Amino acid sequence: MVSKDYFADKLYILLNFLKRQPKQLYLSFFIFLSLIAIVICIIQPWRVVQSVKVNAVLLNPKTIQKQLNIKPGTPRWRVVGQLAFIETNFLQKNHKIEDIHLGLNGNQVNVEVSERVTAGFINTKEKWYALDRKGHRAKEVTTPDGSAPIYKDFGSKGKLAQAAQSFADLDLTLRQNISQITFSPIKSNPNRLVINMNDGNTVYASIGTFGKKIIYYPGIAAQMPQKGIVDLQFGAYSYTYGQNHDKNNTKR
Repeated sequence: MVSKDYFADKLYILLNFLKRQPKQLYLSFFIFLSLIAIVICIIQPWRVVQSVKVNAVLLNPKTIQKQLNIKPGTPRWRVVGQLAFIETNFLQKNHKIEDIHLGLNGNQVNVEVSERVTAGFINTKEKWYALDRKGHRAKEVTTPDGSAPIYKDFGSKGKLAQAAQSFADLDLTLRQNISQITFSPIKSNPNRLVINMNDGNTVYASIGTFGKKIIYYPGIAAQMPQKGIVDLQFGAYSYTYGQNHDKNNTKR
């Protein structure tokens, strides 16, 4: 059994130690308090998220917000320093999203979402394949479902990927108006695309500028008195079917 004298001796030794090294003790205590203060200033446990802004096209922003488990009133410390973890965890659970980026601006959480987009369909060796936004064959399908265009005569995987990526980056309304994209080179333009629109018009474009120029199509089409050709290869103009404006329309 431990005697009272034993504890008294230990207490005496401890007190003498503290008396001999008061500066070191105070310094350590000050450093400890400083670290706690720094952590509190970084985390700011009294602050909460005031708003969540979600930028998405197809998916409901409220659904994404619910899946992220971030809403007005969420403690801000649950988000600070954990953005990458939240993004990774979200992508693992939601296969409709290709990429997500979270940003924290004061007490507002900004969410940028890139949804998985079917960039189109291509027939290879009598089999149909859906293309992802990078132009890769994502999966085999029975037949195109009409949600994206059919790609024809693309002998080069690189050119197919370039056209598919440009298409996938377009606004949803414009994507829904494109039914077919054909690689159709001519003497004056070895990178020509012939694009069939669901509204009855046809667009001529170049692979390199297709994504940048096609955004002007709605405005041009709205001013056309009749259905026809919208030529975006080297400029931007339109003419009705039957007019001979395509002077070098000889396929290579």
